[in-house]
Amino acid sequence: MTQKEYKLLLEVLSIETYSKEEDQLIDFLLAFFAKHDIRAWKDEMGNVYAQKGEITGIEKYPLVVAHTDTVHRIHGNQIIPKKLLLPNFAGELKPSLQGYDQDGNPVGLGADCKVGVAICLMHFLRQPKLKGFFPVQEEIGARGAEKYDADFMQNVAYAIEFDSPANTSSITLGNQLMNNPEDPNGLGKVWSDLLLEFSDRYDTEYTLEQHSYTDIVKLRPMFSCCNVPVGYYLYHTKSEYLVEEEAMRALELGEELIRRLGYHYYNDEPHPSPRRLITQFALNTMEITGTL
Repeated sequence: MTQKEYKLLLEVLSIETYSKEEDQLIDFLLAFFAKHDIRAWKDEMGNVYAQKGEITGIEKYPLVVAHTDTVHRIHGNQIIPKKLLLPNFAGELKPSLQGYDQDGNPVGLGADCKVGVAICLMHFLRQPKLKGFFPVQEEIGARGAEKYDADFMQNVAYAIEFDSPANTSSITLGNQLMNNPEDPNGLGKVWSDLLLEFSDRYDTEYTLEQHSYTDIVKLRPMFSCCNVPVGYYLYHTKSEYLVEEEAMRALELGEELIRRLGYHYYNDEPHPSPRRLITQFALNTMEITGTL
């Protein structure tokens, strides 16, 4: 993550947004895309769509996703991301960001999912061909994602959401399988292999988890999806914080995943036991980290 990208992260995290009161962040998105000459628009609900570059032949667009609401009510007293040392998933103290107002009171950082929004924007600065979907009202039932523009989704290859807490990746959402690591031609195989590689490269570890929902649960019937771990902790509380290196790693994970998947369409095969997939991934991780 460059200095410019880090500044963008701080700028997005400082924006107040709450379900059904998302105008500040929506306006920021539209202004960002206009500044960078990227086509973008919003629908009647407020969902923001963006498209960069032109695909050719049988190519389809990678789609990045992050919702624009948080659970933290708008208080009008600013959100100031403050750098502190706070524990990661392993209890190790790491440089992190936590949200305070200008009077020094904890107000909730809203990293769920503003860090995802920021990472999506970074990808628009890095990628030559990309689509983005920024739905409203995820925190009250993924209402924006439910009303997606079907025409916009027709030439999408796969979806990458940046909204998974800590070091976890949602393999199921609402009992629906997002991808299948055992499909040799699927997104899940590429994604799980990449997570294992990062575990080895950075001396860390990731887990596959069964989560309740986020926006891509509404998109999965059309194409394969994954939810990238972005490093936020204690979400939905005023003590929420973001481990910086995990957010930076999420950006790198997304970039490498797009590089490997390219502009090809993915729709992973079903699997009878997500729990087995989770267990097998955990065993593979333990083998890499030497804890088996």
